Amino acid sequence: MSSTHPFLRLWRGRVLRAELKSTFWLALPLMLGELSSMLMGLTGTMMTGRLGETALAASGIASVVFVLSMLLVWGSIRMIPTPVAEAHELRDGTRVRTLLAAGLLMGLVLTVVCSALLQLGIGHFDLLRQDPEVARLAIGYLHIIVYSMPVLILFALLVNYVDAFGYVRLTMYISFFGLALDIFLNWLLIFGRYGLPRLGISAIALNTGISHAAMALALAAVLWRKAELQYFRSARTQARVVWRQMLEFFRYGIPSALQIMVEFAAFGAGTIIIGQISKTEQAAHQIAINLISATYVTIMGVSTAGMIRIGQALAYRSRVRIWLAGVSTLLLAMLIMVVPTLAFLLFPGSIVRLYIDDPAVLGIATTLVFLAGFFQLADAAQASTISLLRALNDVLVPSAISFVAFWLIGIPLGYWLAIHQDWHAKGIWAGYLVALLVQAVWFAARFFGLLRRWQPGA
Repeated sequence: MSSTHPFLRLWRGRVLRAELKSTFWLALPLMLGELSSMLMGLTGTMMTGRLGETALAASGIASVVFVLSMLLVWGSIRMIPTPVAEAHELRDGTRVRTLLAAGLLMGLVLTVVCSALLQLGIGHFDLLRQDPEVARLAIGYLHIIVYSMPVLILFALLVNYVDAFGYVRLTMYISFFGLALDIFLNWLLIFGRYGLPRLGISAIALNTGISHAAMALALAAVLWRKAELQYFRSARTQARVVWRQMLEFFRYGIPSALQIMVEFAAFGAGTIIIGQISKTEQAAHQIAINLISATYVTIMGVSTAGMIRIGQALAYRSRVRIWLAGVSTLLLAMLIMVVPTLAFLLFPGSIVRLYIDDPAVLGIATTLVFLAGFFQLADAAQASTISLLRALNDVLVPSAISFVAFWLIGIPLGYWLAIHQDWHAKGIWAGYLVALLVQAVWFAARFFGLLRRWQPGA
């Protein structure tokens, strides 16, 4: 008999290749759907760039405030795909109905909490010490986007359920429709075409709500009209069970949101520091952030696919299936990120010119995009493995890891380079690179360490 470790035999055999193929075909529509959602922001930013550096800087700082208000939402909804995929695999109608009802109840709570947080941010925007004209435009944007928050949260919830049921192509098509609608409305209202009012960046906030409302309605129709889902629509659950499940979502969702908050707050802190240097540096930073966000969301599609595959594996209580899903997700994420890595390293100037032709902004942004090319693979590794950890309900320790990586290492290093060594925005981005490398190695080591100790029923 061979003494080769069983996992090594899986690595060398056809099973892993089959899992990679399954994960890829599940992830592809998810990636395209995530990318189309990101393209809403990207095209809006490109159009904003034609309004000048002040509008571009305002869009960047407003996005930071809005993202911080939504972190609890994104942390909580990331806990949805795995249990729903597991229950759906078993065709447990009562469990699926409970999960859906708990998610909708959670969405109601999140709408109230996050709207209050955003209003708080608007009221204390002056603490960010931004350029007065930048602040005026950003506050106008935020006053509108707060009314879009309910449909944004509803869409975020529904798309996770529909994806977990395996209707990833439908969610992709719905996202394409939302993208086309958003671009058209932005083209009309940002610049005031055909006699319509010229709203500038406020048009982006308004149209985000309109397009997401349309997509949420389409997703709701999928859930309530698909014949294959009749098994849960005819099932029954109890209010107390729904309430307990909602609390369970928050039990893991709040620490998960904390990890996202630590990371996004670090990027937000970098934006604020750069904004205090100059609005030219901030505009360049916003272009680079927009680009890496576009690549990041493709990895979120892979990560969601990995969480769904782990949920399906949990239905069979199979450690080998979980290992296969995890390895496939990590490998696929890094392979996909090779393309943007090469693009950022080889053609940074050409990419930046798609946004703006201001020579001062162009030169700084080109350097930042080149630096971003160096951490794309690390970003892929950390984004995919943190999702795998969430699928196993491991959320507290990853939050601590992110805090160490960014706030004890990356941001202090970036601040020192930016302010004391006069690297400016380049210094902040060097700190980001180090933090992402630390996270990538630590998350991957923790996932495979947990899996070695995992037992069915744990």
